Amino acid sequence: MRKHRQEPILAEGSNRDSAADVRRLHRWMIAVLAAILILAVLLGVLLWRAYQPGNASKTGSSASGAAASVQSAEVLSEPDNSWALTVVSQDQKADNSLSPQLVTYENIQVDSRILPALKQMLAGAKAAGYTLTLSKGYVDAKTQENLYQQEITDLMQKQNKTRAVAESDAAALVPPGGCSENQTGLAVTFPSDQTFLDSDAYHWLLNHCVDYGFVRRYTDAKEGCTGLKDDPSHFRYVGPHNAQTMRRLSLCLEEYVTYLDRQNSTG
Repeated sequence: MRKHRQEPILAEGSNRDSAADVRRLHRWMIAVLAAILILAVLLGVLLWRAYQPGNASKTGSSASGAAASVQSAEVLSEPDNSWALTVVSQDQKADNSLSPQLVTYENIQVDSRILPALKQMLAGAKAAGYTLTLSKGYVDAKTQENLYQQEITDLMQKQNKTRAVAESDAAALVPPGGCSENQTGLAVTFPSDQTFLDSDAYHWLLNHCVDYGFVRRYTDAKEGCTGLKDDPSHFRYVGPHNAQTMRRLSLCLEEYVTYLDRQNSTG
């Protein structure tokens, strides 16, 4: 009799356990379905936002940025040429073989061979939100000599220097005709006022000029090599590979040309 009474009790307990398992399974399935539904809704929202007109323009901007990067890469892939390393200074005066291929751009003249890189550098600055203005490019020997003589006169009149001292000091600021690399057409000058030199645009120029083949030509640290005092507004085209190597090795153009000569002689 006891055995017959216990059997229904065990069956009833098993039924309760099975019902609990079914309820837990239902709750788990509901939770999974809810999670799937939430993910589907989020995915739908993201897709909807991605194809809105406003975002389409952003996609276009990204494409433009990518195109600009490609253009920059094209500049970097151009082989550097020997003409880009022409040195003109008081120690190496311009000779008759110097014949820049001049074109006019932004109211200045430059050698046509540097124009693509110059345009792309200005465009790169524009894409970054900055406008770079050119103030000087090619200067012929006669005009350069006049600038040198005017500097001598100013130093004599305003600072009471003797002519000999004025000539020496002027040459470190404004080279005489035949001694200025402005005659190469490979150099450009930006505004020299302190407002520009303290601006984010100028710092962008300093950071990115080598990507386009330009270097800041004259610094106080290299005056012993260049013969010219610091000029933060003067930039010179030497080619992307050369520019990046010069920055990496902390060399000015005179030092870099000597470095290459040694490399070639020992190679």
